[in-house]
Amino acid sequence: MIWLGAEFEFGSLFSYRIPNFSPSFAISSPIPGPSAIKLALVSSAIEATGNIDYGKKMFDMIKTSEVLVELPEKVAVSRQLIKRRKQELIAKKMQKGKSKIGKCSKCGQEKEIWEIDGELICKDCGENSLISTFGIREYVHFSGPVKIFILVQDEFERDIRNQLARIRQFGTSDSIVFCRKIENAEPPRNKCAQPIDVIANYGEVQLPKSKMILILIDIAKNSSFEDINPYTKGNRKDAFVLRPYLFPLIEEKMGKNWMIYKLEPLA
Repeated sequence: MIWLGAEFEFGSLFSYRIPNFSPSFAISSPIPGPSAIKLALVSSAIEATGNIDYGKKMFDMIKTSEVLVELPEKVAVSRQLIKRRKQELIAKKMQKGKSKIGKCSKCGQEKEIWEIDGELICKDCGENSLISTFGIREYVHFSGPVKIFILVQDEFERDIRNQLARIRQFGTSDSIVFCRKIENAEPPRNKCAQPIDVIANYGEVQLPKSKMILILIDIAKNSSFEDINPYTKGNRKDAFVLRPYLFPLIEEKMGKNWMIYKLEPLA
């Protein structure tokens, strides 16, 4: 087994919603989770070769790999009010509201309609429409590059190294990144966000003052490529697991809707 360390620079602010938080109040993790990093490798493999089978091979290479992220010296987090579009409320409002016969403001046809947020909408248009709403979302900015370490089998090093260099985003399309360098290097564990179950194997550890513990998503050991492939037909089993991570960060400054953390290595 060998460690690969890749240094990435984020091109802009980014946001990774923590599992189980509502999209209308989306608290962000300071880093992409292990699943986002692994799936970025799979996506890169498919985009680079145009070969789905190679993407499947890459998934099998890194599915159970240990992934650690070394944080930069400073991490800034801000909460922003954003406009959102969502679908699920229209059907619920139709069930509760009263209907009448009239012209739908979307399709222009005479049908049974409901008044939804000032618009007259028929059932067909309502089920396929989005409504405007607002929400809070956290965005993260790093003071410098972030280092991602992945433990791989020796025979897969070349493949994974090549795909690390090609990664352009982790998760959502707004998290644009570019790879600055890749090297064989052991991760400095005391500067990395670590899963609590792994830390327990190394004995007692002193928590930082902030005691920042967040849930991140990893890929389940018994999952398959078909489980993470959005084009798989039929039912897919859940390919992901939730793991609590300890972050070596403490609060440095705080405002009404922003916070700056600084790196404090784990003892």
